[in-house]
Amino acid sequence: MVSIKEDVKIDELTWLSGRKLKRFGALKAFSLAPSLMFQSHFAISNENHALTSMLCIPGIREEQLSQQILSILENIEPEIMYSGFDSAQTDGPHILLNSLNRLCEKQLVWIVKWSKSLPGNVSLQLRVTTVVAMGMHWQPTPKMTLIQYSWVNLMVFSLGWRSYQNVTSEYLYFAPDLVLSQEQMRRSPIYDLCLAIQFIPQEFANLQVSREEFLCMKAIILLNTVPLEGLKSQAVFEDMRQNYIRELTKAIHLREKGLVASSQRFYHLTKLMDAMHDIVKKVNLFCLSTFIQADAMKVEFPEMMTEVIASQLPKVLAGMVRPLTFHSK
Repeated sequence: MVSIKEDVKIDELTWLSGRKLKRFGALKAFSLAPSLMFQSHFAISNENHALTSMLCIPGIREEQLSQQILSILENIEPEIMYSGFDSAQTDGPHILLNSLNRLCEKQLVWIVKWSKSLPGNVSLQLRVTTVVAMGMHWQPTPKMTLIQYSWVNLMVFSLGWRSYQNVTSEYLYFAPDLVLSQEQMRRSPIYDLCLAIQFIPQEFANLQVSREEFLCMKAIILLNTVPLEGLKSQAVFEDMRQNYIRELTKAIHLREKGLVASSQRFYHLTKLMDAMHDIVKKVNLFCLSTFIQADAMKVEFPEMMTEVIASQLPKVLAGMVRPLTFHSK
């Protein structure tokens, strides 16, 4: 498998080469290679019902495969990224927002790299779909569509994990050079968002979420939002999502051997993933509002963020996507 770090620059250029460099241009797809395929399958009930009966006791071969998958998930986790935030600059809220946007741009590149190497079905990979006489014609494949709809979810979920791992519940750990205390949050333009996001690391702490559980949940987060009309490879997508849910049950079984305890833990972890939808909706609303008022607010949006915000966030907020949940509200 090709190392993510070796081809970050290549794929960043691929993104830019396939785009119209306009503020409101359409987001294009990447050309990426296939990944490892899962080797086992199982059935699940409708996403809108609680999936508390899905836990299983894996056999030896399944445990070995799960360890291989977990090893890959660990190895493709993004490197530490810095925001470039200068706390000495205090001449306006746009300083913080600009630093966050630069950090998000870096994370967006790495989300695509991470997705490329994510173990899953080859049919959901990102690739060039058509070559026309005048040059390359790029179209989003199902996995690219998932990234377009889930990138904020993935960033917020990972922010929650970094905060849980590195600081107490009174802080949010955006980057090593950007850690906000309660007082700093209160003075910032994102105070309400911070309060909403803090629920995630608090739940991680309450549940004492393991690294293995987090890695599986993060993969499921990518697969938790789809277009209303579905995906071209819907059956393949459902199969991949089911397999990651199964991997989560195995990760739970590493620490909870009893069926009742495992079922209860699965219930709480899936409730947390369901709660992500409402939290991310608040982030999306703030992001789009800031994007529209960027000039007046002196907020700068990097190119890739500009593309994906302009082309996808209005669709998400207009209800043109379907959030997949484990439990009925």
